[in-house]
Amino acid sequence: NRPNGIAVYGDLLFVAERDNHRVQVLQLPDFTPLAILGEQDLKVPYGLWVEESAPGELDLLVTDSFMADFRPGQLPPMEELNQRVKRFRISRDAQGAVHAQLLGSFGATDAQGALRMVESIAGDPAHDRLLIADEDRRVGPTLRDYTLAGAYRHFSLPSFDADAEGVALWACSDSNGYWIAVDQLTPTLFRVFDRASLAPRGIFRGEQVA
Repeated sequence: NRPNGIAVYGDLLFVAERDNHRVQVLQLPDFTPLAILGEQDLKVPYGLWVEESAPGELDLLVTDSFMADFRPGQLPPMEELNQRVKRFRISRDAQGAVHAQLLGSFGATDAQGALRMVESIAGDPAHDRLLIADEDRRVGPTLRDYTLAGAYRHFSLPSFDADAEGVALWACSDSNGYWIAVDQLTPTLFRVFDRASLAPRGIFRGEQVA
């Protein structure tokens, strides 16, 4: 119900269901349902990112954009914004069943680094970086730079023209590559940034994508 975020690791497909307040796990290539997680912990899940934390174990990060009042976008108290990203430990037993454990949550609670209206999330272990889309136009939609452990680096990209939506890493050789982020205009703008420095590298768009 209202699928919004997606992540793949190996033959596991994770889908965030915003209006079902959960993440569903399916097995590829046949989309066999394996598990449902987060129903007791997630309120309004949006973005997903997954990485291997140890052999046979994954860490799944889920952005949670719950509001005090959803329709007008009334934010919860600042002290509750430390729950904006939730971290789950994912494992599989000998029978292939998927198990999830909530490890905790994070998010800055100061005005500069707070994640007000979160969307997508993506990570780069080579640079100990998470980029998290914050689409609150009242403070300027942007991508905020966090460490993998969940600490704000006191840096955000320049404000987007519209909502900051999807973000993905295009990894090249070694630690080089590019970040590609979606600026939700019509037509959609794809903003490109240097993988290491986050310096802007250009913008492209298609004829139909909006």
